[in-house]
Amino acid sequence: MLTDRLRGIVGGAVPRVAPELRPDVAGTEVPPPRTDDAASTAVPAIGTEGEALQAAVRAARPSRGLSVADLGRAASVLGGTVVTSSTGATIVVERHYAAASLHGRVRIGEVTQTLAEGREALALLNGGSARDAARDGLWFLDLETTGLAGGAGTQAFLVGCAHLSDEGVQVRQFLMPGYEHERALLLEVAAWAAARGTLVTFNGKSFDVPLIETRYLLHRVPFPLDGVPHTDMLHPARRLWRARGAADGALDGSCSLGTLERLLAGVHRVGDVPGFEIPGRYFQFVRDGQAAPLEAVLEHNRIDLVSLALVMARALQLIARGPGATRDPYECLGLARLYERGGRADEAESAYVAAVDQLMRIGRDPETCGDALRRLAHCRRRAGRLREAAAAWQRLAELPRCPAAYRLEAREALAIFHEHRVRDIHAAHRQAQQLLREAGTGRKRDEAEHRLRRIERKLEARVAGTPLWEEPAER
Repeated sequence: MLTDRLRGIVGGAVPRVAPELRPDVAGTEVPPPRTDDAASTAVPAIGTEGEALQAAVRAARPSRGLSVADLGRAASVLGGTVVTSSTGATIVVERHYAAASLHGRVRIGEVTQTLAEGREALALLNGGSARDAARDGLWFLDLETTGLAGGAGTQAFLVGCAHLSDEGVQVRQFLMPGYEHERALLLEVAAWAAARGTLVTFNGKSFDVPLIETRYLLHRVPFPLDGVPHTDMLHPARRLWRARGAADGALDGSCSLGTLERLLAGVHRVGDVPGFEIPGRYFQFVRDGQAAPLEAVLEHNRIDLVSLALVMARALQLIARGPGATRDPYECLGLARLYERGGRADEAESAYVAAVDQLMRIGRDPETCGDALRRLAHCRRRAGRLREAAAAWQRLAELPRCPAAYRLEAREALAIFHEHRVRDIHAAHRQAQQLLREAGTGRKRDEAEHRLRRIERKLEARVAGTPLWEEPAER
């Protein structure tokens, strides 16, 4: 992989660099990256200190790019400031979402409080200890990039970050005003992220983090997220809410963040920029310096960050409170799957039972109900409670309009249970006959015929008074 090759190059090259000088991408020597905020100077968008900004911009771009005036105007339009260092300039935009404000129908303060109190629940999402899961708090990351293909040709031109406080959610966005300023942006992000704790993203493990790591490696800058605890909310969200969305048509196949915010909090974006337009707006900004079209891009990024915090808060709330906090059987089923994946078998079984009871009362979704019964049976079987598992299989086999694949699995499990676990050969024979009638054609039918013949031989031996040959039990 490209990232692994870059790690090897960086690992072999960095120790030979003199401590006072580091090579940049072009091989020229520049001062080492700053280690604290004192190395950067926030200057007004336009003012008497413009000469320092002019020098930084000239140092970062050899002959082309936005002028100092362009950068100042862009920062003013976006409501931010220009931060300079020896490697270039970054436009930094700050926004605060107060605890009393609403995101859809949910107060920001409720989100931050749930996240602050959800340390134990967060451990289940992370698969680690509660202490590691909430180390030094949470922070959220979302990138806007020049494309979705990834690889060395894709750059993150906007890095959106957010962290929590008692007063609400604080968002800081780092905008790259030109390709020649990428190193400056990366160093600004690294300095900000150094003091943070657990990282939270949405599809970040597959896209955001690998992409930005590649950019750090190309610039031979230490990657600030190496070893940082990371929770990617995409997969828990799919387990929790995809079944509900499939039932009422609310979710698309990707379980996108925009759809989840509507589902969970009634958020409806007005004037939101479509994702496919975002790279084009940035390319135009780099060419003409007009920042107005980027306002919608930054707002899109900010809403994504707040919605990410909302989605995580709802997941932690469900984990902490259990099935009683779910709004419908689909969310309850998703919670059971989340518990099961996290190794919390007792909570998973309780949630499966609640989901089955609710789905039985509704009576209009036999496929989801069958899936819940099937998972409940497997859960009980893994716990060694075979009779209770058989009861779940029996309910599944008798479920009206049950999907054929689920019914066949239930019949087979019941035949195994009666033949090998409780040694009720007559009940096993009835299940095997039913299994053969429903098996159709192909491999499943051949297996059902083989099972029925074996059980019939045992029945004949019992009638003849011959001791039964004990065959290895099937799992």
